[in-house]
Amino acid sequence: MTDSKEPINILAPPAAIDRISRRLFMAGGLAAGVGGAALLAGCGNDEPQTPAAGASSSSGPIEDNLEMFTWGEYNSPKVIKQFETENDLKFNLSSYNSNEQLIAKLTAAQGTSGYDIIVPTGPFIPALVQHDLVQTLDLARIPNFKNLDPQYTNQPWDPNNEHSVCKDWGTTGYCYDTTQISTEMSTWQDFLDVAMGEASGQVSILDSPDNICGLYLWANDINWMTEDQAQLDACREFSVNQLAPHVKSFESYPGSNGIPQGTFWLAHAWNGDARLGIMSADPGQWKWVFPGPRSEIWMDNYAIPTGAKNINAAYAWINYLLDPEVSLQELEFIGYNTGVKGIEPAARAAGVEMLDLIFFDEAQVSTMEAGELNSAQTTRVQISNEMKAAAGG
Repeated sequence: MTDSKEPINILAPPAAIDRISRRLFMAGGLAAGVGGAALLAGCGNDEPQTPAAGASSSSGPIEDNLEMFTWGEYNSPKVIKQFETENDLKFNLSSYNSNEQLIAKLTAAQGTSGYDIIVPTGPFIPALVQHDLVQTLDLARIPNFKNLDPQYTNQPWDPNNEHSVCKDWGTTGYCYDTTQISTEMSTWQDFLDVAMGEASGQVSILDSPDNICGLYLWANDINWMTEDQAQLDACREFSVNQLAPHVKSFESYPGSNGIPQGTFWLAHAWNGDARLGIMSADPGQWKWVFPGPRSEIWMDNYAIPTGAKNINAAYAWINYLLDPEVSLQELEFIGYNTGVKGIEPAARAAGVEMLDLIFFDEAQVSTMEAGELNSAQTTRVQISNEMKAAAGG
């Protein structure tokens, strides 16, 4: 951990931050389960990490309030209500659209954000740690940590889970309204062609710099974390000058309103959010596409920010979510693999709908690439800003 207290510059990450490659993230490949469940191997231990010797498990009374800063529509309202009732507290939620927005908020607050729980994506955790924006966890206060499959622990960005605990993982694809779009779609190039053709002016794209650039890079079979300037220049030219005029909106949560309300016809989306939207729309109206030749893999994680006031409630919440029965309730709502042992067979036994949007087979996982916080982050953000300024919507 650095002693520097300078505001974090998410656009120029410190050299000390290890680059997270797909090979590191997925080392060990994939273990096939019922229906070909994909397990993130990462640098997982044979067994989940146990608390360090001497770590205190005492917590004291749970506070009467819990403040969480997270992604939108990302926890089951039923689970939140249960937690509130069982612990006699008030659970308050605020949401953000990107990791960049999360880090900017914490940096500006310098320990006074008022949040007790945050949910950063893996590769952003080293930056949070280096700038003292998150606390070191006491795993003794999370006894249900043992319920996580070891392939979801000890990831490269946070060895031994010193600062974070897996919430869930997923990928990025898109869905389209089959009552408006007649073209059969299966690739990212199909997405781009239809976006600039049949669905022009009715397109939603994720409000995230990496994912915005990913559209062009994935379609052209280029690693979306490329630092090659020529590739990034080509991405900029296409995104700003060719694709942008056809885009109606940039939304990180199209499943909440846009998909069920038919606000647009073609939506770039994370798998769980797409599932929420499709399930809320007319049956058969929307179709999900897991596109090739490349796509994203990500893991979101619970962490406790520096300056959190309701520490006991924060630990209690993380521990609560790792209970297998609670985890299944979460998965059924959010549509993401929670990483708890046996979650796929449990979901199948419970009759959870649309499991093909939650669990992915070996062939699909082999095409997924993890993100990085690297030297091209500045360029990716610039391309994103320029594209949004040039958008037709």
